[in-house]
Amino acid sequence: MNSSLSIEEVVLINNLLYIENLGGPKGTFMSPSQESKTIGDYVRGVFKNEDLIEDDTEYSDGVTGAEYRQILGAIRKNQHLLNMIIMQVHFESDSAGGGRSVFLCDPSSNEAIIVFKGTQSDAEWVDNIAGLYQVPTAFQENALKWFKSLPLEGYDIITVTGHSKGGNKAKYLVIMDDRIDNCFSFDGQGFSDEFINEYSAEIRRNEGKILNINAESDFVNILLNDVGPKKYFLGTNYGRLGFGENHCANAVLFFDDEDNVSMWEAQQQDKKMADLDLMLNSFIRSYPMSTRENIGSMLGNIILSAFHGNTDTIIGTFSDDKYKDNAAELTAFILRYKEKKPQMVASLKEILKQNGVDTAMIGVIDFITNHALIMEAIGENPTSIIQILELNEAPAAVTDFLSQHKELFAFIVNVSHRMKRIDPTRYKGDDLVASEDGFWPSLLTHKDKRVNLFVMIAIALAVVILLVLLFLIL
Repeated sequence: MNSSLSIEEVVLINNLLYIENLGGPKGTFMSPSQESKTIGDYVRGVFKNEDLIEDDTEYSDGVTGAEYRQILGAIRKNQHLLNMIIMQVHFESDSAGGGRSVFLCDPSSNEAIIVFKGTQSDAEWVDNIAGLYQVPTAFQENALKWFKSLPLEGYDIITVTGHSKGGNKAKYLVIMDDRIDNCFSFDGQGFSDEFINEYSAEIRRNEGKILNINAESDFVNILLNDVGPKKYFLGTNYGRLGFGENHCANAVLFFDDEDNVSMWEAQQQDKKMADLDLMLNSFIRSYPMSTRENIGSMLGNIILSAFHGNTDTIIGTFSDDKYKDNAAELTAFILRYKEKKPQMVASLKEILKQNGVDTAMIGVIDFITNHALIMEAIGENPTSIIQILELNEAPAAVTDFLSQHKELFAFIVNVSHRMKRIDPTRYKGDDLVASEDGFWPSLLTHKDKRVNLFVMIAIALAVVILLVLLFLIL
C-alpha cells in the first residue's frame, strides 16, 4: 500500500463524515459549502463557534459534542490532514438511498482520497439486506458509478475508504476498479458466497490493496465473507451506550488531556464475535436461493422496527404469515446450534448482559430445546405452556411477556416442529477465500456434497438485535 495516510488519519477522516451541526449549521462537514476549502478551514470554522458546542448532546449516533471536540482537536494538530482539500461532496438521490461521500485531495502526495459514509437511510438498510439475494446490490453499483465520474486522471495515488456500509462500498470499488491503489475498510461488512464466487478473479487481483481496520468487538465487520487482511483494535469497551458502542466511528480512538490521539492494536478478534461469525455463516449457508429475498425482507422489517423503537411491529413479524416460517427456522437453528456448540451460549450471555438483558431468560431456551416434543403435543395452548414454564422456574419477566403476547405461541410450536430436521453444523462457518479452483465443495462438513445456494445477511445491527429479541420473546 502506498497511501500517505496513517491508520489513525483514516479513522479521523471517516469520523468527519458523521459531524452535523456542530456549533451551528456551518459545523456540518458533509455540505456543498465546504467544497474547494481545506479540512483546516472546516476545523477552524467549527472552533470559532466552540462556545455553541453542547458537550452532552449527541451530534451523531453515539458521539457527543465533547467527543467531537477531541476528534477535531486531534485533527487541528495534524498539518497533513488540515491541508487536504475538499474537492467534492456527493449526495445520492433519495430514491438511491441518500448515501453520502466525499472526494478529498492530499496535495503533499498528489493522492485522491474517496470516503464513503456509513448507512444513511432506511433505503440503505434495505440495500444492506439486498446482499442476501443480489450480486452486486444497487447501491454498490451507484457508488461505483459516481467513483468512475470523478476526474482522477492526474493523481499519482488513488485511495478509497469508508466506515460500516461505507467500508463495504470501498471494498467493492477496489475489487471492481483496478485503478485504485489502496482501500481502508473501517468496520465494513463483507460479501456473499455468490459474490466471492462470481468475482473471484477480481478479488484475487486486488485484495492485497485492502486493509480492514476492525474494532475487536464490532458486530458489523463479522457479517458475510471479508476480503483482504485484517487488523483488530481495542475499542471503548461498552461505555454509556452498552454493546452498540462498539460500532461507533470513534470507538477505536483514545485521547489524552491534550487531544493527542492513539489507537491500540488488539491481539485478535473478540471471541464472542468470532463465535457469532461462525454461527451466522453456518445458518445462511443452509438456505436455498428461493427463500433469500423473503428472509432479507424479514430481517429488514425487524431492523427498521428496532431502530424506530416499534416493539409491536417486531413482535408482529414473528406471527406474520409472510415471515413466521423464516423466523421460526432461524430460531430453531439457534437452538439446535446451541446443542452442538455450547460455547456459543457463553458468548451470547455476555452480549446480552452487556445490553442489560436478564441472562436467566436463556433458561427458557433450554426448556424449549429439551422439551420440543412436549411443546408439539400441547400445541398452541397458552395456559398450558405458561404453567409448564412456571413449573420449570422460568423467569417471571418471560411468563409475563408471553401472557401479554399470546400470538407468539403458534410461533413457539412452529419452532419446535422445525428443530427435528435441522442440522446446524452441516455447513462450515469460516469465511470463504477466493480461489481459482472454486470453493463450493469445501463448504460442507458432511460427506454429502449436495450444495444449496446461499442466503446471506448484510446488515450489521440485525444480528445482535434479532438474537436479543429472540431470547426476550422465548
